Amino acid sequence: MAGRIALGLLLLLAGVLAAAWGWRPGLDAYAEHAYRAPAAAPGALTATWLGNTALLLTDGSSSVLIDPYFTRPPGLIRMLANREIASNEAVVRDWLARARIERLDAVLVSHSHFDHALDAATVARLTGARLLGSTSTLNLGRGAGLPEAQLRVMQGGDAARFGTLRVTFIGSRHAGATGGAPTGDITSPLGSPARYLDYRQGGTYSILVEHAQGQVLHHGSAGFVPGALKAYHADVVFLGVALVDDLPAYLTEVVDAAGAQRVIPVHWDDFTRPLEAPLRPLPVVVRLDRFFADMQRLRPAIAVQTLELNRPVALFAPATP
Repeated sequence: MAGRIALGLLLLLAGVLAAAWGWRPGLDAYAEHAYRAPAAAPGALTATWLGNTALLLTDGSSSVLIDPYFTRPPGLIRMLANREIASNEAVVRDWLARARIERLDAVLVSHSHFDHALDAATVARLTGARLLGSTSTLNLGRGAGLPEAQLRVMQGGDAARFGTLRVTFIGSRHAGATGGAPTGDITSPLGSPARYLDYRQGGTYSILVEHAQGQVLHHGSAGFVPGALKAYHADVVFLGVALVDDLPAYLTEVVDAAGAQRVIPVHWDDFTRPLEAPLRPLPVVVRLDRFFADMQRLRPAIAVQTLELNRPVALFAPATP
């Protein structure tokens, strides 16, 4: 507890200094790595990044949304004080409209911390999507009144098909020295509002989404299970870059193990700020400038690409006739 409070105070101080000095490390490099996407042909698999680790994948026929988090309760002080938070349906509806999301086949949750799962049940209810995740994630759905038929528990190695998309949950680990506090499970239906620390991790997963055009790995938290991804292949990895402890080992066990040649960083923006505000890196725990420099040094052959907020891009070039 003392360590978490100390880290939080450090983050708060860094945030104040950042606001005062206009500190935006790495954003120039982020813009320089902007993905030059091919034109989206009919049926193309597109990706839309929606802040933090939220990612929409769709080909116009089938659609999944991973880790929806639109409410983004403001302020580190509220988080440190473990105040009550709740999914804001008005904000969720607004961002679903901005992203042109009317229906979804599934909402997928990598783990049940608030910044990945707070809006998951709301999105599932508004779009009619199935909610997939750990038993903790399903208890968020139950707390929001979702029927059991709309819930599906996923464990490491479990797969499900939604039209043209096949999704597989792969057991992983949360980043950070604490192992991702609050750890443990949400053991009963959790209604809203609830406190920050009520959103317990509930296990962490990589999520592989397979499509006829290619394979996409969502790896939202920068931990890993050694060897876990060697049995899978991904062309593109959406790679969490907050709290990276050992980047060389991380790249070996995630990017190299999956055989990916493209990396798109996620989990870098300050999720205590609304999505409407200019995006800024998380203070202290994310250094985008170092990440880009280290990738050039450690994996020069890997394409590092960045996405603009809420701009759909085709992930793969059209097949040659």
